[in-house]
Amino acid sequence: MGSMAFGGHTIRRRKYVPMFNEASHLPPMYCYRCHFKQTYPSCDTYCADYLERLVRMQGSENVAAFIAEPVVGATLGAVPPVPEYFPKIREICDRNEILFIADEVMTGFGRTGANFGVDHWGVVPDVIATAKGVSGGYIPLGAVIVRDEIIQAFERNSSSFVGGHTYSGHPVAAAVGLAVLRYIQEHDLVRNAREVGAHLLAGLRGLQARHPIIGDVRGLGMMVGLEFVADRATRAPFPVEREVARAIALEALPRGLVTYPGTGSVDGVFGDHTKLTPPLILTRAQADEIVAILDASIGAVEARL
Repeated sequence: MGSMAFGGHTIRRRKYVPMFNEASHLPPMYCYRCHFKQTYPSCDTYCADYLERLVRMQGSENVAAFIAEPVVGATLGAVPPVPEYFPKIREICDRNEILFIADEVMTGFGRTGANFGVDHWGVVPDVIATAKGVSGGYIPLGAVIVRDEIIQAFERNSSSFVGGHTYSGHPVAAAVGLAVLRYIQEHDLVRNAREVGAHLLAGLRGLQARHPIIGDVRGLGMMVGLEFVADRATRAPFPVEREVARAIALEALPRGLVTYPGTGSVDGVFGDHTKLTPPLILTRAQADEIVAILDASIGAVEARL
């Protein structure tokens, strides 16, 4: 309930909103659909400055932490920030003595072509929440990584920190995690994710030139996405009932490609997008195969539209 309150996924949240503790939300760093109707870089990353405004409204002493995904996953479909965003966020957090928590569940352990997503911008968060990639999906495993200063705060106060569960420290899960990390290092998969991911992104941008319903292509490393629009000039989304992203997913599946369809990227309700997070071992030939299957799948849905 706590993490869902902090998140911004409307479809997942809406049934439970009355039960949530209050959590303020910033408009997302989402240049394709800027909530402030500005244009980068002339906007001077006002979306990051908005954090300062929220802190002032509530009083910095009442704000514990800022939480964000380095690349927005399911909610927007693989949207990375502009280079200035997280350095500015880090500076605002430092100035107001607010912890910066990076949600690296999707972006950690090489997914974006760096060890962690925040590494792309030279930013060190205070806390990293992570899972999934640390075990390659072979077994449930998650972790919280914290700065020394946070550990020292517990030690100074002789705190008996209780964060354990019956299933914590599972030796088989830990062994799988170690094996996956060794494999990532020995096979240089972070570099592969960066280089083959760039090749995949270029292929998807080629699709954009052929399919007018593709409004935007974005991503970082092996975390990429496409947003679908009814009108590319106005960026108008499709009606919700058309279920465009789901239709494309259903066309892609029998062709051999699993996609992650999503909705709500415009305002929580409207907006269709598809996210792709292929294995870090992906080859250029396999990336080309993904692009070819998407080409056929999108074409089939366009014909019906």
